[in-house]
This record gives sequence, structure tokens and C-alpha cells, in this order.
Amino acid sequence: MYEKEFQHFVAAYPAARRFANRRALAAFIHARRQVSFETLMTALAQHTRSEQWQKHIIPSMVTWLEDGRWIQTLPEKRKGVHARLTPFEQARRAGLK
Repeated sequence: MYEKEFQHFVAAYPAARRFANRRALAAFIHARRQVSFETLMTALAQHTRSEQWQKHIIPSMVTWLEDGRWIQTLPEKRKGVHARLTPFEQARRAGLK
């Protein structure tokens, strides 16, 4: 029943962290019984854009699913000249206090 959804999930997951598919399928089925497929895919899309994942700090599929990582909100990668500066640091550089 969930195999087709799982195939879409695997295709969307970063290739370097796709392994243990039998365990991942079991974890996926467990997760799907808790949340919708759309919730998982939306969270996965958000995580792939996160600063952490852009730095290649990516959990395995099994870990992501078993730990319920779809609940986490990771900050997206910052863009622009001041990408590594916090808002406070940016304001300080602009002469604001």
C-alpha cells in the first residue's frame, strides 16, 4: 500500500544517504500511519533547503524517519553578501545599534 509513496520519498531523499531500504520502508510505513504523505514530503523539501543539509550534514533515511525529523523545522540556507552574519551583526555593520 505504501510502496509507491516510499519510492517517491526515496527519489526525493539525497542519494548519498539512501541505504538500508528494508529498514527505511518499515520506518516509512510507521511514519505514514502517524502523518500524511504530503506532510512527510513537505518536511523533506524544507530540510533539503536547510543550511544543515546544504553543508551535507544529512541523517540517513532511517534516522530521519525513525526520529520523526519531519517535525523539526530547520532554518533555510541564508543568501546574499551577509549570509554568515546574524541579524544583529548585519545591523551593527550598517551602523545601527
